Amino acid sequence: MPREKLTPERRRQLTLDAMLDAAETVFAKKGFGGASMEEIAAEAGYSRAALYAKFGNKEDLLAAVLDRHGSRQSSAFSSLTPPATPVEGALDAAEIFRGTTDLGLVPLEMELRLNAFRNPDVRRRVLDADRKQGDKMAELIEHNMQAGNHRLDIPARDLADIGRAAVLGLMQYAALDEEGADRYQQLVETVFVLLAEPAARPKPAIARAQGNRRQKGSRRNGSPAGL
Repeated sequence: MPREKLTPERRRQLTLDAMLDAAETVFAKKGFGGASMEEIAAEAGYSRAALYAKFGNKEDLLAAVLDRHGSRQSSAFSSLTPPATPVEGALDAAEIFRGTTDLGLVPLEMELRLNAFRNPDVRRRVLDADRKQGDKMAELIEHNMQAGNHRLDIPARDLADIGRAAVLGLMQYAALDEEGADRYQQLVETVFVLLAEPAARPKPAIARAQGNRRQKGSRRNGSPAGL
């Protein structure tokens, strides 16, 4: 079988993936503080200079690892077929979340966020990533609600932010409490369902049409409307 001819773009992507894979491995073993750029470069099979050419510092590298995980998770959510009801969508989303969550990344994300309080550059990077992730989730929520002719009593962006904040807290508990980890991850489904319930009502036009159909049916049956 002939080998795939690698384009320059494909080579760059493979290099980037190898560096991020190595960083994820070393960070998971030693934590953010204990990991060094030299160790990560060696794990990836590249020179320290090559790693620094891609990432200016360790904070940028960790942020890129977390960004990649977030992008993969967003892609998985986007692949969902619009659900018949918001609650069904919540159950589907919870299943994908559990399947794509890596508890080993939770302490690393906490370290990055803690560093963001002290470092303005890191803070800007984290806030930008948070806002982009929130926008993606809000767009997905709106798309699924419109596809199912449902309305939202709570703005989609608010639902996205509340859900992400609740899930972040639950994942911190799960990462810390190994015995209770399964329960905390299961509670993600509960959170998603609770947030979906305000969106479970049809749009007003649909509700009126349904009411009109019931009234016509009652008249045909000889019963007063509403009884």
